[in-house]
Amino acid sequence: MARINGWVQDASGSVADLGVLAPIAAALVIGNGFDAGTILVGVGALYLLAGLYFKVPVPVQPIKAAAAIAIARGLPPETLAVAGVLLGVVVLIAGATGMAKWLARAFAEPIVRGLQLGVGLILMKTAFVLASPTGSAIPVAVALTIAVVLVWAGRRTSPVPIALGIIAGGTLFALATTQSLPAVHLALWTPHLNAAVLDPTVLSSALVLLVIPQIPLTFGNAVIAVVDLEHRYFPIESRRVNARSISLSCGIANVATGALTGMPMCHGSGGLTAHYRAGARSYRMNLIIGGALLVLGLGFASTAFAWLTLIPAAVLAGFLAFTGLFHSSLAATLRGTDLAIAIAMGMLGLITTNLAFSLALGLALYWPLVLVTSRRGLEPAQS
Repeated sequence: MARINGWVQDASGSVADLGVLAPIAAALVIGNGFDAGTILVGVGALYLLAGLYFKVPVPVQPIKAAAAIAIARGLPPETLAVAGVLLGVVVLIAGATGMAKWLARAFAEPIVRGLQLGVGLILMKTAFVLASPTGSAIPVAVALTIAVVLVWAGRRTSPVPIALGIIAGGTLFALATTQSLPAVHLALWTPHLNAAVLDPTVLSSALVLLVIPQIPLTFGNAVIAVVDLEHRYFPIESRRVNARSISLSCGIANVATGALTGMPMCHGSGGLTAHYRAGARSYRMNLIIGGALLVLGLGFASTAFAWLTLIPAAVLAGFLAFTGLFHSSLAATLRGTDLAIAIAMGMLGLITTNLAFSLALGLALYWPLVLVTSRRGLEPAQS
């Protein structure tokens, strides 16, 4: 019975990050022309492989800064996919050369917590927009109610899969109220090689527009912060999780999916918080969500996304708000100057919606202060 309950809890936790994945992926499919099957196969495969290797729940998310720019500018899939290849190469080099470990030392706890606070605040802000683009109060109220229920469930161990039930209930409501249901038919996924990886013009454009703004966020939130949280949530099981291994995982995945014109991905720390707080306690979570997405992408590529988008926006927004609340609360472990730095970083991230600015502020505030403090400690006492 305990094993069955474990699978149920992991299944509940597995759907908790759909509030991030579904809206971004849907926007890339509808607005930018990405192939839905390629996105699903890429995300599903990374979930599976990461879970099997790391042996703990590992999140998979779109790289948000580059995706947001691509959506806003209406860039073609090939350009964003090339950005994924370039980012993958950068992260691979950092992991293979040991640079990732050096970078990990630069990201002290207040800086990591500041980035996590910024992510949390941005997620909550995004949740309100997603729930009701027109400002209607009812969808916002529904999203807030879902977030409160998930927060309540996340603070206690329960055999009831709350997150899974909410997703199922929202989908059933959509099925009952929609006028026409999406078709269901077998359509095998066909991979498409991205010839743009050899185009110097596309390479330079992707580097300047997408990769450079994304690099600080990837190392800060998707490598260093993820390693921090994995060891916080799973202090014994996470022995394979370190800056080098997470960097290599992100790098290999993005080079592979970018070559197939897929969506760039990372192991975002907000996703880990969502999965964990919704019940995920083992890498079975990765097997469940990864296997489901992989089957959908491989066999039902042309219709799978239409069914995933049946999940009401207010439900997805509730999951976003829930993740943002818990992610923001991680900064509460700090005190004094460290807390002030984290709050400043988080507020700047919220105002600008750019965590690269938050990172720059954190580095500029923290390390000079450490240097001044250490020098004062070395000064001889005045007689």
